[in-house]
Amino acid sequence: MSRVLQALKGSVVVEKPRIYAEITFDRKLLMDVFLLMIAGTATALQGIVNGSLSRHTSPGFPPWLSFAVGSTLLFVFLMVDTRGGKSINWKNSLKTSPWWAWFGGLPGAAFVVVITLMMPIRGPAIVYSIYICAKMVTSLVVDSFGLLGAKHRPATLPRLAGFCIMTAGVLMVSLDK
Repeated sequence: MSRVLQALKGSVVVEKPRIYAEITFDRKLLMDVFLLMIAGTATALQGIVNGSLSRHTSPGFPPWLSFAVGSTLLFVFLMVDTRGGKSINWKNSLKTSPWWAWFGGLPGAAFVVVITLMMPIRGPAIVYSIYICAKMVTSLVVDSFGLLGAKHRPATLPRLAGFCIMTAGVLMVSLDK
């Protein structure tokens, strides 16, 4: 129990806000923000489209279709990115990668199935507000403890305050009738 308390104590750090921290907006940052906005929009639309299709087919078909189409496009990307797989040292990758790194598709499949099932029932605003909140909790825990090889970033007061504000927003969206 004391190890857990020590880990928790070390994971929450009170820092002075860096009011004068230098922030530079270069082209790379703007491109990163733009690409992340496209990704956010795409995941929002994916759930809505899959939820709609599930009403006309079955709940299992849209996730399958999503992964079939996505896998096809990702295979093309893989071939271009790795010159047909030649730029990856597969033997070394199998030896040096953690075992769990090869199962990244499982959370993605769970995401697509659950979002597809919930979208027609709850609607996009509620589904995605809860989804975003869950992502923030998971990200905060992973960052705070440096889990799964992530860089350790303590849960500072500003980060915790931001999470509390997001949680309040989720409750406002979800509980409004």
